[in-house]
Amino acid sequence: MKPLLLHYFMGLVLIVSLSDCQHVETSPPKAEGFDPPISTTVSHVAGSIEFPIRELEEKINRELDPLLVGKGAPGGKRGGVFPFRVARSGRVRIQYENQQLRFSTPLQLWITKPFSKDKTPPDKPFCSLHINFQSPLTVTPDWRLASRVKFTSFDWIIKPEIKILGQEIQLTDFVRNLLDRYQPAIESAIDTAIYKELRIDQIVGPIWQDIQKPLLVSKEFGLWLLPKPVRVETSPISGGNGSIITHLRIALNTETKLKPTTPAYTPTQLPTLERKEQLPLLSDLRLVSDLPYADINRVLNLTLSQQKKRLLFGAVTIRNVAVYGGQRTLLVKTEVGGLMDGVIYLRGRPVFDTLTNTLRVSNLDFDAASQSGMPRFVSSLVRKSLLKLVDELLEISLGDEINKLPQKITQAYEKGGAGKKTDLVIQSFRFTPEQIAIRPTGIQTLIHVQSKVGLRVRQL
Repeated sequence: MKPLLLHYFMGLVLIVSLSDCQHVETSPPKAEGFDPPISTTVSHVAGSIEFPIRELEEKINRELDPLLVGKGAPGGKRGGVFPFRVARSGRVRIQYENQQLRFSTPLQLWITKPFSKDKTPPDKPFCSLHINFQSPLTVTPDWRLASRVKFTSFDWIIKPEIKILGQEIQLTDFVRNLLDRYQPAIESAIDTAIYKELRIDQIVGPIWQDIQKPLLVSKEFGLWLLPKPVRVETSPISGGNGSIITHLRIALNTETKLKPTTPAYTPTQLPTLERKEQLPLLSDLRLVSDLPYADINRVLNLTLSQQKKRLLFGAVTIRNVAVYGGQRTLLVKTEVGGLMDGVIYLRGRPVFDTLTNTLRVSNLDFDAASQSGMPRFVSSLVRKSLLKLVDELLEISLGDEINKLPQKITQAYEKGGAGKKTDLVIQSFRFTPEQIAIRPTGIQTLIHVQSKVGLRVRQL
C-alpha cells in the first residue's frame, strides 16, 4: 500500500474508532501549594562617561570671558594709582595628570595712565606672561563638574618695565603683587565657567528619561521590560588617553508586563547624585519578572483564535487552553471538542532552556486524574500529539530577542535626544536565567544580566 493511501487509511480507522463521541470528564487539580516568592533586589547599570580633553578645552575657551579682571570698571580695576585690566590673550590649554586638571594660558596686563582723565586703552599691554593653574575635579550632587583652581607658576613673555629719564626700570615685583592680590578673582572666574557650563545633568538627563521607556523583549508574546531607576551614584573622576572619565551607576527596579501594545509608565525626574568612594564597572541586572496567568491566558486565547489547533487528522479540536498554578507546577486546562469532548488537565514545570534561550514547560504530561478518567485507548491516541501541541503553545522564545537586546538599547539610545551628542557602547552582555517560582497569580522568573557600558561625549 502506498504511503499516502496508508496515511488516509489510518485516519479512517481513527475516525471509525472514535465515531462514538468520547466524553472526558476529570476533576481539576487544586490550586494550592506554591513556591516561595523570589525576593526582589535592586539592579545596577554601571558605566563611565568619557569627556575628551579637547572637547572640554573647546567648551572652556568658548565660555570663559577673555577679560578676567577689570570688567565693567572705567579704565579697568584700580590697583593703587594704576587702573588695570587682566585679559587672556590666547587659548586655555588643558591636561589631566595625577588626578589633577592642569590649565595654562597667556595673560596680558593693561595699565592706563595714572592721574589722567583719559581712559583710552593703551596700544599695547604693559606686560604679558604665561600662567599655569591646577585643580582637582569632582562631580557635585547637582550634576556639575566642580573645580578648585589654584595658581601654580608663570613665565614672563614680556616683562613689565617703564622708562624714566631714558632709563628702563623693571616692575616685575609690582606685577607679582598685583597678581597675588587678584589671584582669587582669576581663579574664581575659571571655577565659575567650569561650574556653569560643564553640566553632566544635560548629558545624563536624556539617558535617565530613555532608560525608563518600556523595552520590548518578546514581540511574539508582547513581553515588555519596564525599568524603574531610583538613584544614581558616582565615584571619583579618573583620566587617561586624552580623556576625563566620570563613573556612574544607576540603581533601578524592574518589572515585566505582557501587553499587545506599549504599556503606560510614569517617568521620574533625575535625582540628586550620590557620591561613593568606589563603584564596580560591571552592570549587574537582576530582573525579577512576574508573568500573570491572566496575561498568559490572554496570549493563548489570541493564538488559538488566529489559528485552530487540531489533532487526529482534524477529528479533535483544541478549543481553549488556560494555565494556573498549583502543587508547585504549572497546571494546564485544555478544552477539546470533536470526536473527543471535555477537559483534560496537564502539568509540568517551567524551565529555561539555556541553549535556545526559551522559557518552556518541562516534563509536561497528563495530570493523574485526567489520565485515569480517560479510556486507555483514547489516551494512547491523543497523548503524544496533544502534549507536543500544548508544549509548543506554552514555549516563549527569548533567544533572538535577548541576543538583540544590546542592539535594541543602542538603537533606542541613538534615536533619543541623548544620542545626538554622545555615543553609547555596550562592550559585553551576559544573560543567565537563575530561578523560576510558581506563585498563586503567576510565574515569577529571575534573570541575571551582566554587561559593561561606556558613554563617550562627542559635543559638550
